[in-house]
Amino acid sequence: MNLEYYPIRGRGPEGDKFQLARITDEQGNMYKGQYDQAKHFGSEQELKTYLSEMLNLPEAELSVKKMSL
Repeated sequence: MNLEYYPIRGRGPEGDKFQLARITDEQGNMYKGQYDQAKHFGSEQELKTYLSEMLNLPEAELSVKKMSL
């Protein structure tokens, strides 16, 4: 499964983390309300681990990349 995410940067006590503003898959599904919008991530790998658990998919079956708007 391929997911694109839109981050809100500058989060966390030191401003080095990000939050999710939006997630979409290749079919256009947005997963609104299924992820914790208040959660902070320190890396794309940390995000991938979180999303694989949320979607109940092995990490190897999931790819994530930042949206280019």
